[in-house]
Amino acid sequence: MEWPGDLSQDHSFVELLVPGIPSEMDIQQLLRDTEDKLKLNASSIEQSLKELQGKMGESWTGERPPTPTECLQWFSLPNPSTVRPVVTGYQELLDFLKAVLQYLKTEQEEQEEPILQLLLNISSQCGVSFPNSAAPAPTSVHTVREDGTLESQKVWGEVRVLLRRHLLDRLARPLSVPQRIHCLQKLFFLSPEWEVLSVYQGVRSQAVLALLRSALASASGGETGFDRLALGLRAATPALCSALREELCVLNGVADPHTTLGFLNAAYLNTVSQELGVLMARECENALKDNTMLSSIKGRKVSARAKAAVAPLEPTLKTGMQFSLTAHQLRALTQLACTLLGLEHQVEDLATQLAFINCTGEIPCSVRGILKKTKDNLDMMDGSKTTEEMLFRSPEMVALAFDWRAAFTDVVPQMSHCVRVVLDDVCARSLRQEELSHTSGSAHITLTATPLTDDSSLTRPGRDVPKMVAKFCGDIIKECDTFLPLAEACGGSALLEVRCSFVEACARAASALLGRVEDRAAEVPSAAPLKNLVTILGTSVYVHQRLSHYSTQLRESNDATARVPLTLLPIQRYEGLVERLREQLTSYCVQVCSCSILLDAESHHWADTKPFYEGERCSFSVQMWHYFLSGLRADLWLAVPGFEGRAVLAQVLSESLQVLVQRYFRAKPSYRRHLQIRYDITAVLLCVEQLLWSVCEWPESLVRSDVSAGGNSWLASIHSLCDQLLATLVIVTSPLPLLCRTFQGSLGEGHASDIHWLSAIHPALFSKQAMSEGLADVGLSECQLRLLTSDPGYSPRLLLASILHRDCHLLRVLLEASHFCVEADGVAVRSPTDVFVEAVFNVLSSLNNMPKALTLTLEEYFHKGHVWNHLYNLADSARPVPAVVNCIRSVISQPVHSLLGHLVTMVLAWQQSEEPSSPLLRRDVPDSILSKVPKEWRYTPQPPGCRESAKSMVNLALQALSFIYTNLPSALASIPLPVRFLFHTAEKHLSQHARQLRSTGLLVWVLLSCLCQCLEDPDCVELLWNISLDQGVKERLALLSECLQGAVGQGQQRGVPKPTVHQVLQALEENRPKWSSMQLQKARKLCSESVFEQEGSGAVAEATEQKIALILLEICHKPGGAEYLRQIYHIIQVNEPFLSSKLYISNDIPDGPQTVTFDLEPATPGHPSAQFNPLHQFQHIGSNMFDQSALGVVASDWTALLPAYRQMSQLTFRTLLANRWEMQDGAALEDEEKTLVEELQKAYFNQSPGTKGPPGVSQAVPEEQNAAANIIN
Repeated sequence: MEWPGDLSQDHSFVELLVPGIPSEMDIQQLLRDTEDKLKLNASSIEQSLKELQGKMGESWTGERPPTPTECLQWFSLPNPSTVRPVVTGYQELLDFLKAVLQYLKTEQEEQEEPILQLLLNISSQCGVSFPNSAAPAPTSVHTVREDGTLESQKVWGEVRVLLRRHLLDRLARPLSVPQRIHCLQKLFFLSPEWEVLSVYQGVRSQAVLALLRSALASASGGETGFDRLALGLRAATPALCSALREELCVLNGVADPHTTLGFLNAAYLNTVSQELGVLMARECENALKDNTMLSSIKGRKVSARAKAAVAPLEPTLKTGMQFSLTAHQLRALTQLACTLLGLEHQVEDLATQLAFINCTGEIPCSVRGILKKTKDNLDMMDGSKTTEEMLFRSPEMVALAFDWRAAFTDVVPQMSHCVRVVLDDVCARSLRQEELSHTSGSAHITLTATPLTDDSSLTRPGRDVPKMVAKFCGDIIKECDTFLPLAEACGGSALLEVRCSFVEACARAASALLGRVEDRAAEVPSAAPLKNLVTILGTSVYVHQRLSHYSTQLRESNDATARVPLTLLPIQRYEGLVERLREQLTSYCVQVCSCSILLDAESHHWADTKPFYEGERCSFSVQMWHYFLSGLRADLWLAVPGFEGRAVLAQVLSESLQVLVQRYFRAKPSYRRHLQIRYDITAVLLCVEQLLWSVCEWPESLVRSDVSAGGNSWLASIHSLCDQLLATLVIVTSPLPLLCRTFQGSLGEGHASDIHWLSAIHPALFSKQAMSEGLADVGLSECQLRLLTSDPGYSPRLLLASILHRDCHLLRVLLEASHFCVEADGVAVRSPTDVFVEAVFNVLSSLNNMPKALTLTLEEYFHKGHVWNHLYNLADSARPVPAVVNCIRSVISQPVHSLLGHLVTMVLAWQQSEEPSSPLLRRDVPDSILSKVPKEWRYTPQPPGCRESAKSMVNLALQALSFIYTNLPSALASIPLPVRFLFHTAEKHLSQHARQLRSTGLLVWVLLSCLCQCLEDPDCVELLWNISLDQGVKERLALLSECLQGAVGQGQQRGVPKPTVHQVLQALEENRPKWSSMQLQKARKLCSESVFEQEGSGAVAEATEQKIALILLEICHKPGGAEYLRQIYHIIQVNEPFLSSKLYISNDIPDGPQTVTFDLEPATPGHPSAQFNPLHQFQHIGSNMFDQSALGVVASDWTALLPAYRQMSQLTFRTLLANRWEMQDGAALEDEEKTLVEELQKAYFNQSPGTKGPPGVSQAVPEEQNAAANIIN
């Protein structure tokens, strides 16, 4: 299809970025749109050349018409040989210029605009090239011949000066980006580009200075010195970034990237650096005066402790000034460095996002280098050229150079000295306070919460950092973290001394901390409680983490920073310390369990003929063992990072289980005591199962006991020991008739039991199929919820896996309950429920590879809340809507605003060309000037009324509609797939609007409705782009809205359209028959079912761990993504009882009615399990009561358990069988029991009936027991 050449805006590229990981169809659509626009670009260029060839061919004096290549050469300055001047009368030219000059000198307001437009019209219509410099070069076919006439040059120079002054005055005032571009283009007509940019650079430099000084003045507020400087620059940073962003857009329209970057360096970055240097020098002088005055007042000798606030300085500045910095001043300088580092990164990101690519494909956006090569080459160039001309015409590559570090050069000795003094003082003071607390008799180490740092990984926020550390350590590390940005900023060779001082001071503080930690660890357990050892371990890990972070942040590849003594940081020493502390903690805990807690003579008197508490409770030692491990877990979760605490708990649990296995494997209970073994082992298994939720990271860890298959070695040991305990329980305490019936034949050899201990105590959750094939469905949901709420920290990967499982069942349960939490005021008040719904929407709308997750989660919520109708009326922003609808509106607004910005620019550009003086006073050129125009130029003035013809308006509206339809598929592709599927589903629920949506579909309808609403709302445009629109622009934007509504059928609701609207629609159909319908169908195809089926069929597919990691990375890169995940985690955590009552299939359902809450108030530091309640933990296993009387019925399905042990080895079976009370000497047996015992003795002990006891049992069994115990160990 041939595309009309007058629709040149169709090839314009709009910033419609595909979010996240795009679908295959989105990529194909993007490639097709790019290819179409490239073709349109080529077609537009060819059409423009043809028009230029036709216009200029009339004046061509050669034998043949000019070729397109020759037409392009007319615009090339290095080819003046192609110019053919036309003789203009000297007197006529002089009369014309004098008339113009006389008119400009009259006292009339804005008389320059009509003159500028006249000169531009003469130049474009007649091909006249007015000289724009003192030594003009002919650049057009109708070049004015000055013939060396000095008078005409003088008059033209005066005209240029007056017109330039007018335009520069306009540039000095606040203008929109299109208006500034238009002013610069007019200035380029009057002066060379380098000269215009040089003057404009001065204008912008003054604006930057005014901005900085205004921010400093407004930020004073009682602050003085470096504080005022830091606060002022922080306040000015947003405005500076906004000004840079606007300037990049302005220069992108009038200059090449090389010139743009050079301009930004000179006008913005160098200005900020120089002003910063001046301000820093001034503050240094003030600091010198303050210290001189302080010294005169304090002439007497003071103690070293009194001098800590103002550190004495030995070095002297090159200027002869000697002063010192206070700790407060050093912190202010650090805040200043942080602000400047942030500004540096924002400038770099801004330049990168706007893709200033040079000819070699490199990105000239490094803000760390200095323009040394460019500046050095200026001296080697032609001396006749000015510095500005050489800079803007230099062929050297330019990089953004923000040399703000030079302002800190004069205070390097002071900062270096003050960093050492402050850190040494804080370290000494903290250690002295800790020593005083220790000597005062306090055995416990005081704790403090660790601060939230910005350097933690997005995918593991807070998991590897302890929640609480020793206060004396936390205070020192906090001070080191405060000055870390200053050390990072001092990366150049001139500032290297500050970084070295920081590293040395940190090394000394860390070494002092290490010695103190070792001393306190040696006091456990003789003089300090076990909790101190846990705190010391977590503190050591924390210090090691921070030192490693310092080393990473301060390590750079250049030679200067390579001299930083990073090896002084005792990182390896802390690694060894952590290993020793971990070993000390685990060995002590295991020793406490084996030598103290588990030694209970009364409970373990197995030969006692009296029952233990009537056979209705387990041993005290088992209950205290569980109590001890629960307390240890609470201490670990509070003061040790998650990965470290999990490893310690698993090791202690495994090694203490070995003691229990050995005990019960050797136990030979009497008849009165054999039930106690059943109670004890059942209680142990229940306690281990409850602790496993805190030890395991993933549901697979619960069932995977093979280390070779990827399981943890300690977890594998725990599973193996629990299986042995279950075997002991089954063989020793099962009913004798069932045991004899099951083991009548001989045992198989070589294979272990094929039943898992978890299946015995929780058969509903850990069924035999689940243990062999893996957890699934409801069972997996329960496991994920338990692991999520039992985890020592916030696990984003597990959280994401949990909320995606079973079609986001967890979120659907919470959203269903949210309807009961809505306030009576309705949606007018933003409630905590709204915050939760917004977090859910923002997380799930990012999952392009799971497009149906969002709709599956919200569908029932939308249905009960009657939200579907709000989507149809999404463009109506006046009515109150639920919070989730505002989220959807913000997503739709992004492509709408991209299209709207281009449309506004298009209308403004049209206004500048059709109504050049519309923003100013409309005035025509006087006849006295028009009569003086040389006749050789053949200039024809335009009639006053033709500038605003109906045909021009139709062309503008036609171009706008064509642009919208061209970019409509790309706009749809930029909307995330989950949101598109939500609208696809919503269309099925809005059958009452099927007639209106038949041609467009709901999403296209809503997008175009929002675009029309923005076009009709001038306040929206002015607020978005911070520009002021006159009434003419507003009317034309409203006309575009009417045309767009008429094109898609929305205008029928407003009655008969205007004649202009009818003309536009008719012209569009004539130029491109049925093209608009094709574009609508192309856009609607991006919301069809086939698009979503390609990404995932039916329900939400179960994500692998690798896929979860990629999804998590995508979410966290979205603004606010990590915080949204944290909010969802908090809601799940506080509603664990409610979710348990809804999801659990096992018997561990919390008692009592459960309620749901969406309160996001910050919780106390640490996990809820860290708030150890002794009475609660003593009487509970997890959330359930420690019902000891019910222990006998757990794991008592003997018909299922006994057959599983037919493959047990004979050695183990004979040892356990010999421990049964029926097999003991003198056991009181009934006749039936005697018969069964004789059968077992004959089958497994080769004993003939009638003997008193099994022959050799007293000798053989202990040997077998020792052999079995050796196997266990």
